Amino acid sequence: MSQLRGRWAGLLVLLTVAVLLGSAPAAPAQAQGKIYFPQTGHFLGGAFRSYWERNGGVELFGYPVSPEFVRNADGRVAQYFERARFELDVVNNNAVISLGLVGREYLAATGQGFPPVAPVRAPGLRFFPETGHTLRGEFRNFWERRGGLARFGYPISEELVQQLDDGRNYLVQYFERARFELVGNRVRLGLLGSFLVPCQLRPGFPVTAPPSGPVPEGNSDRCGAIPNFASRVFPDPSTPGTTLGFEAGGYQRGEEVALWLNIPGGSVRALPYRAIADFDGVVLIGFRTESRDPLGNWSIVGQGLRSGRVNVATFRLTR
Repeated sequence: MSQLRGRWAGLLVLLTVAVLLGSAPAAPAQAQGKIYFPQTGHFLGGAFRSYWERNGGVELFGYPVSPEFVRNADGRVAQYFERARFELDVVNNNAVISLGLVGREYLAATGQGFPPVAPVRAPGLRFFPETGHTLRGEFRNFWERRGGLARFGYPISEELVQQLDDGRNYLVQYFERARFELVGNRVRLGLLGSFLVPCQLRPGFPVTAPPSGPVPEGNSDRCGAIPNFASRVFPDPSTPGTTLGFEAGGYQRGEEVALWLNIPGGSVRALPYRAIADFDGVVLIGFRTESRDPLGNWSIVGQGLRSGRVNVATFRLTR
């Protein structure tokens, strides 16, 4: 704790001597046939990359938020994305990708459930006796255009209005493999993958060191022992226009660290300075959000320019 106070006391000095720089990396880097995403510190390759690129990419599924891993439950290779979980099966020597049941798992994890409705027939409405729910309007159009039952599964709720992480109310509908959200006249998938990814799989990797293959899923009870979790933002939560601290370790002594913010909605804001790692390989900097910044879940990314080490720390802006 005394070390932290000492580092925080030197924060203004670090900021004063910080060097103004350009933007952090905006495009994913390539490594061994894999794409590296500095937004989360994870790689995407092989059959999962092919499926992701052919079926909507970051717009539909978001960024990867875990490495490829072997599921404890069934031994299948899987990977979490912000809005989905990809799962791999091999059928007749061909890779077959399906989406995990993140809709059902999210409702179970949050204690929600929606009773079936009575069978109904109406123009433009489709009733599913398998789950006792209906589908209509923009959600039906999106479901049918983007892969239907094979990709999203059956509806497991009716349309309803819910408050999401940004504090706003949206028309949503749950499916076995997704949550649809209506934003204006556009349908997007909810961030169920980010919610469900096990904590031990969240830490990113250096751009120079992709995993050699799927990693074991591991045990969530051991998250506190994972070195990558030595990064944090404080205070959390906070309000827009607040000065926050970011502390992260594992860098090389004296290394410059590029910094940027991932903003709800998918945009990126580079910080106009680099941090310098101290004798222990730790950076401690301050950054300020803007009074008009959107509410919701944010993250700050620090990437070492020599080591390639990436630390990602999430935080939340609220009123």
